[in-house]
Amino acid sequence: MELDPATLDEASIYNFMMSTILPRPIAWISTVDAQGRPNLAPYAYFMGVCCVPMTVLFCPVVPPAPKRKKDTLRNVEAVPEFVVNVASASCIDAVNLSAAPLPAGESEFDLTGVTPVPSSRVRPPRVLEAAVAYECRVRDIIEISAAPGGGWVVLGTVLAAHVDDALLDPVTHQVDLQGLRPVGRLGGGSFVNTASDTFTLTRYKTLADLAARK
Repeated sequence: MELDPATLDEASIYNFMMSTILPRPIAWISTVDAQGRPNLAPYAYFMGVCCVPMTVLFCPVVPPAPKRKKDTLRNVEAVPEFVVNVASASCIDAVNLSAAPLPAGESEFDLTGVTPVPSSRVRPPRVLEAAVAYECRVRDIIEISAAPGGGWVVLGTVLAAHVDDALLDPVTHQVDLQGLRPVGRLGGGSFVNTASDTFTLTRYKTLADLAARK
């Protein structure tokens, strides 16, 4: 079967994408508005971009009417900084709760009971309970479409990263997956603990490695 996006409604496209592009890492984004009031919200359109400079992106979509932009997007337009707190199994209930549609200016930190702590390089606080956090400065905001079903790409340059000492290999700087227990988003209300069912494959980095496989 071939699907033509031009013939599908927004809900059908959303359901198809959300049930096939997975698991999606969750960025728990903290921002502040022009008055310095904090906001905290999860985003499953999230990915690393490159290492030099260290760059990430997340994509806020157009919210349900009558709002035209999510609070997070309005905040990074006013104060071009944000923190990506990694969503792990230990705090997934708070992550899920922070998606509730609070009025602008009300704090999801208060709603969820997680602890805001000052960041070292940016104005938005990070989440103390998150084992990994990236402090970012907005590099660019790209509008794809402001129509219903549209959204924006927010690119951020990482200025500092925080990690639980117990999870970091000091030589390789690789973080222990079983200790971090990151949670991924699936379709609908389904999530997955990405540390619970893993396997390892050999990566063939040279032609010699590929030849040795035979």
